[in-house]
Amino acid sequence: MATYSVSPLSMSGNITGMLCSLSLSSGSSEIRLANLSKSISIYLPRANASVVANITIGLQDKSTVISSFNVSDTNQTVIFGVELNSNLSLRLLLAPGFPPNESYYTHRTVLNYTSEGINHWFVTPEMFQQTTGVWYISVNLFNSTWRPGLSLDITIFTTKCMYWDTKELSWMIDGCMVGEWTRPNLTHCLCNHLTMFGSSFFVTPNFVDVSLTAQYFATVSQNYVVVVLLSCFFALYLMTAFWAFYADRRAQTRRKMTLLEDTHPCAQYNYLLSVQTGSRKAAGTSANVTVKLIGLETESETHHLSDREKPVFERGADDMFLLATPFPLGDLRSIRLQHDNTGGHPSWYVDKVVIQDLQTHQVWHFLCSSWLSSERGEGTLKKNFHAAQNNEIASFRNIFQTRTSSGFRDEHIWVSVVDPPARSPFTRLQRVSCCMSLLLCTMAINIAFWNMAHDEKSPVIFSIGSFKLTWEQIMVGVESALLMFPINILIITIFRSIKPRFLQPDDNDYTPDLKPMAITMPTILKETEDLLNVLSRSKRNQVTALTEGLESASDISPALDRVHDLIQLMQGESDGESHWVYCGRYLQSCLSHLCMYLERLEEKAFPSPMDQQQTLGKANLLLSKAQMVLTSHTSFCPAGPTIPKKRGSNFWLPWWFAFLGWFLLLSISAISTYFTLIYGFKYGKEKSIQWVISLGLSLFQSIFILQPLKVIGMAIFFALLLKPVVLEENEEIELLLRRKSSHTF
Repeated sequence: MATYSVSPLSMSGNITGMLCSLSLSSGSSEIRLANLSKSISIYLPRANASVVANITIGLQDKSTVISSFNVSDTNQTVIFGVELNSNLSLRLLLAPGFPPNESYYTHRTVLNYTSEGINHWFVTPEMFQQTTGVWYISVNLFNSTWRPGLSLDITIFTTKCMYWDTKELSWMIDGCMVGEWTRPNLTHCLCNHLTMFGSSFFVTPNFVDVSLTAQYFATVSQNYVVVVLLSCFFALYLMTAFWAFYADRRAQTRRKMTLLEDTHPCAQYNYLLSVQTGSRKAAGTSANVTVKLIGLETESETHHLSDREKPVFERGADDMFLLATPFPLGDLRSIRLQHDNTGGHPSWYVDKVVIQDLQTHQVWHFLCSSWLSSERGEGTLKKNFHAAQNNEIASFRNIFQTRTSSGFRDEHIWVSVVDPPARSPFTRLQRVSCCMSLLLCTMAINIAFWNMAHDEKSPVIFSIGSFKLTWEQIMVGVESALLMFPINILIITIFRSIKPRFLQPDDNDYTPDLKPMAITMPTILKETEDLLNVLSRSKRNQVTALTEGLESASDISPALDRVHDLIQLMQGESDGESHWVYCGRYLQSCLSHLCMYLERLEEKAFPSPMDQQQTLGKANLLLSKAQMVLTSHTSFCPAGPTIPKKRGSNFWLPWWFAFLGWFLLLSISAISTYFTLIYGFKYGKEKSIQWVISLGLSLFQSIFILQPLKVIGMAIFFALLLKPVVLEENEEIELLLRRKSSHTF
């Protein structure tokens, strides 16, 4: 015979007590015993057993005491102990689902007074009949006369006898049952075979009888501590929710992407710019900011990064702009940022700029982390930033800083209420409500497990100095996490994953600069001059820049001859090359624009009507040739920019899932509030005050210790995996491209 204080086998059977192995042998061969007519008694001490909660209830005249317990495992035996302080008999009725009465019960028994004091009723697995859920036991006097001062001491605990099946390699209960001498610190097993035996023991959390809800709430005038606490939390929530609602409405206008107004309407090669302003103090700027993209083949014009409908470059903001060029710039090597040092706070700390080519989906990162200021940093208002190399982008420092910053603004549920990411679909109001739900769940679980009798002999798992972490504490933490986190994580995931509904842009607000009200010769000369200057920026076009501006109608024809030379050059180039495709689109759109202007121009603007017809005819001829060349090239090239669709990275739920999220949130909040109240009423005023102090310490630990550690841990994890942050807003990009193309000539 051998005993073990720690199981040498699998713990899948929730074995928490001592194990015993008993076998008989004859020489070297083992004698197997099974199906014995008389069971073998085995006593398994439980030196580390937790203290069972004891409930004392006064017994009134002609009254019935109702106790309840939850049954999740119908193979366990529930031991119901009753100690009566007088020589009387008690009748006990058992029923599932509802309190038993004279006509509704499944089993009954009578307990008589004994000198030992306490009587036990063993509710065996056979009595449960595979029925899980809440079971009730009613207790009242039987053939006895009531007298004042009668009271009952009730204890409830569960246990189970199991053996190790050497064939199935698991713990089984066949042939074993709990014996009558079972106590909280001793398990008595009766088995009709020999093998390795073990016992399972479970102590329920603080008991509360939900059937006495009305009686609990009737004590509110004597115990108002929990009611006042919850009222303060709900009042604070309502005030914060109103603020969050209006803050979300203000943030909605700032969330939009910006189609740059100074982008040429004929340019169709699109870049998406994400400009991130730092989060440090006074990082935002009131100045007018410009940018120039410098590529391997050519560079863009200088563009003003502004939006008439929203403020840009505020502290911690991530502003996104759609910029178009006539043709590809090539591999981006650097960008030039500059501002005019105007406004009340012109200094600007730019953290990072990310540029995405919407045609090839290539991304360039510019790790700026610099002040553009006359008073701070290098004291300059203009600076060139070079594209980061792959090793810089994937460096531990860059990813850790990015993940930590985004983690506190998005993953830390409490901090993110104040300053969430501008482009997150998870609104402030939803974040505030999730915080309230987490708070209520924390309160309910904390008060349910609060001030339980601790097992002084529980194994110590970890200790540093006077701090000790016991197995009992770990199990309470696991049970609390299983009760609180799954439903709240589900709610947060639903809110995070709801597809954002972007507002359709108002076309009436878009007024291109290249659409003059009156057509004059200076306007046409300016358009023709700009066309040649743009084409001359790329060496591949072999168009020389104008040394002098166009001054009269006679200068238009020589300028169009240069365009004709470019069209002939395009005819001899390889079909389908992106440069010639987008150059052809730009050329076709501009020539169409120019032909429309020439048709609307008055005849007196030319020396003679014949000059007007010749110029218009040449422009129309060039337009026809440009269309034919473009058709040849586009047959080997996609029709336009395509937005990348990454599988799994943008999984969105339909917008109506928000109703499901709110339903779950309100339901779990109501349930948590209910249990917090009835536990508080049961504890009484003094214990409730002690619990409030304990709750404050728990919340401080969660908000200021555990949540920051989680954010930093996740940042380190992603940094070690070298996974940069990727942000895409595909639907909003498509809306901007559609808006831009509707105004392209």
